Amino acid sequence: MTDHRRTVKTGSYSPIRGLRAGAVGGFVGSLVLGALAGLGAVALNQEVFYVSVAKALGLGSPDLTGWALHFLTGIVAGAVFIGITGLISRFALDTMRSCFWVGLLGGIGIWIVVYVPVTGLLVPADLSNLMFAGGSLIFHLVYGMVTALVSFSLLRRSTQTKTTT
Repeated sequence: MTDHRRTVKTGSYSPIRGLRAGAVGGFVGSLVLGALAGLGAVALNQEVFYVSVAKALGLGSPDLTGWALHFLTGIVAGAVFIGITGLISRFALDTMRSCFWVGLLGGIGIWIVVYVPVTGLLVPADLSNLMFAGGSLIFHLVYGMVTALVSFSLLRRSTQTKTTT
């Protein structure tokens, strides 16, 4: 007997629905990643990465604009990430289990495509610090899994609503 609360029919969501769910999932993932990064910055007595980026870009109020950039990036990255899972059935979020491995892959991809180039251009010292770079990779793995799980929950809910109405 299949537990329908833990599955979504493969291919049952479009890339557009994936974009919407991914934007929400990306925001929640950004909250979690931001909390972890904030704790890490306090523990290492360093400035939070997003604030360093805002300063490097010459933005006013770097504490505010750095966090705004962080959440904007998380929302866009989450939307694109989950939107892609709606296009490629192999990566569809159709079970809770798939959320974990797809989330890990998404976290690695976002770390490589977004974090590494931005850091290399704006805060290169952070990439040469193994503890900082390794920690940020772990935080992005968590971001990917949280984004995938939240998005899966939203996609599952909207699929159940469509079937019952």
